[in-house]
Amino acid sequence: MKPTLAALLAFAICPMSAALATPTPNQTTAQPVVLFGEQPADPLAAEIDSQARINTIIRNMHRVTLGAIDQQADQDLADAISVAVDAMPKAPDFLTKRDNAALVAFYKERAFTPAWFDNGEWTPKARKLIFNLARADRDGLDPSDYKTPSLATSRKRGSSADALAQADIALSLALTRYTRQAYAGRVDPRIFSKNEVTIKPHYPDSIDALNQIVKADDPVAKMRSYNPQHKGFLALRAEYNRLRAMGSKDDTPPIAAGKSLRIGMRDERVPLLRHKLGLAAVEDETSRTLYSKELAKAVKQYQSDNGLIADGIVGNATLSVLNNNRKDLIADIVANMERWRWLPRDLGDFHVMVNIPTYSLEVVKNGKTIHETRVVVGKKAHKTPVFSDEMEYVVVNPYWNVPRSIASKELLPKIKANPAAFFSSKNYQVLASIKGRTQVIDPSKLDWDRVEADMVRLRQTPGTRNALGNIKFMFPNQHAVYLHDTPSRSLFNRDYRAFSHGCVRVNKPFEFADVILSQTSHWDASRIKAMLGSKERRVNLTKKIPVHLVYFTTWMSHEGTLQLRSDIYGHNKKVKDALGL
Repeated sequence: MKPTLAALLAFAICPMSAALATPTPNQTTAQPVVLFGEQPADPLAAEIDSQARINTIIRNMHRVTLGAIDQQADQDLADAISVAVDAMPKAPDFLTKRDNAALVAFYKERAFTPAWFDNGEWTPKARKLIFNLARADRDGLDPSDYKTPSLATSRKRGSSADALAQADIALSLALTRYTRQAYAGRVDPRIFSKNEVTIKPHYPDSIDALNQIVKADDPVAKMRSYNPQHKGFLALRAEYNRLRAMGSKDDTPPIAAGKSLRIGMRDERVPLLRHKLGLAAVEDETSRTLYSKELAKAVKQYQSDNGLIADGIVGNATLSVLNNNRKDLIADIVANMERWRWLPRDLGDFHVMVNIPTYSLEVVKNGKTIHETRVVVGKKAHKTPVFSDEMEYVVVNPYWNVPRSIASKELLPKIKANPAAFFSSKNYQVLASIKGRTQVIDPSKLDWDRVEADMVRLRQTPGTRNALGNIKFMFPNQHAVYLHDTPSRSLFNRDYRAFSHGCVRVNKPFEFADVILSQTSHWDASRIKAMLGSKERRVNLTKKIPVHLVYFTTWMSHEGTLQLRSDIYGHNKKVKDALGL
C-alpha cells in the first residue's frame, strides 16, 4: 500500500536523532556507493536517503496538481487579479469611471477568477473576441478604442501571474467599452443644444454584458448584439460594409455646377452624367453632349429612387446627390449609424417616426410601414428638435396658443403698427391676468405702445384660418412641439419643406388621424370630421403611441436602395466632426 500524504507529513516532521547525531569516533563518515535499486547497507545511509526524499516532497508541497490543472498557479492568478482591480487608477471622466466600476463588480462576483484564461491559456472564446474586436469597424466603430491584450500572453510561455491578470482585465475592459459604445454610441447627443436634441444616453448594464458574453455559446454574436437591432440600422450597416469592400476611391470626378440640364440641351457635362448613372457612352460625336429623352428618363428614375422630385431636370439637388463620393458617403453612413444608437431599443410595436431631413412621416406596425405622408418641419432658425415621446391625445378645432418668442419677434411689431387691422383679420384673442384670473380682453382697450410680450398671451381661435388647421396630435414635451394640420397646403408640393417654427405640419391629416385612432376603440377620422366647428374638442387615446422625431440623412429604402438627403440643420456634420471623420 502506498503511504498517504498525511503519513508522509507526519514522518517528515518527526525528529530524526539518528540522522542528526554526531558520529562516534568508532564510526566512519565515508558511505558506500549505493546503486540504483539496491538498499543501503548502512542504517544511517538509509535514514539519510529517506530524509532526502521527504525534503523533496516538502519542497513541492506548495504546488499540488490535480491532473493538468495547477491549483496554486490559478490561485496566484486570482490574487493578482484582485490586487490589479484594487489598484485601478482613479477614472478621469464619468464613462471611464462607469466602465471601471462595472469591471470591479464583475470580478468580485467571480471571486477574482479569470474570465478569459483556463489553466493559464487563453480560452477559445477569448481568442475569437480579441480577433473580432480588431474588426469593430464592421459595426461603424473604431477598433483602436478597444485596446486588446496580446494572444502571446501564456503561462506556458512564461508569463507571470501579474501579466495574465492584466491581460484578462484588459479584455474585459475592451468588451465593456465596446458594448457601451455599440449600444449608446461614441458621441454624446448632449453635444447639441437643448433646443436641438433632447436625448439622454441610454447605457447598457455593463456587468450583465460581460456575464452574458462569458456564458454565451457564440460570444462574438452576443457581443455584436449590443449594436441596434432595428431594421434601419442593420440595412444601413450592410450597405456600409458593401461600400467599404469596394474601396473608398471614387473613380469619377464630380459633375460641375451649371445651368439645370433639360431635354434638348447640349452640355459638356452630359458624358460624365451618363457615366455616373451607369449608362453606356454615346459614340456619335453629334449626340455625345445631348441631354436626350432617354437620358432624362434615367435621371427621373434616379431622382425617384433618391426621394427627389422626378422631373428629369438635373439641378443643384440632383447634382448634390450624384456627386457624393464614396469616401464622404461612408463617413455620412457612420454618422447616421451613430444616431441610430441614440434611439430607444424598443421603438414600440405601433409607432410614429418623423425623419426631419426627408420631410416625411411614417407609421410602423409590427415592423411594417402602414402609412406614409409628407410633412413640413422647422426652419433653420426654428429647428424641429430631435427626441422621443408618446402621443396621448388629439385635439379637434384647436386654438393656437402663440409661443412667446413668436409673439415677441413676429406678431407684436405688426400689432403695434396697426392693432385694429391685425385683430380684424387674423382671428386672434388677447389673454391677460386680471386680479389673478386669466381672461380674454378687448385688444382695443390696450395701449399697445406700452405692451410687452410677457404682459399678455395671444391665441388664434379655431377655424379654417387657424395656423394649426383642424386637428393637432399631442405628445406633451418640453419643446411644446406637436404634429398638426395646416391651411398652407401648397408647401407640401415642394422638395424643400423646412418652413415651420418647429412643429411638424402633416399632409392629409385626417388620413393620418384614421391610422392613429385605429388604436382607440370606437374612433376614426369620420367621427373626427363630424366634430369640426368652432369649439375645441379633445379625444384621449386609449393607448399612448411612441413618437420619434429623428434625423437621418442616409438610409436604405424598402426596395434596398441607399437614400441620401441634405444635412439641412448641419447635425450630420457635427456628428462627423465629433467622430473625427
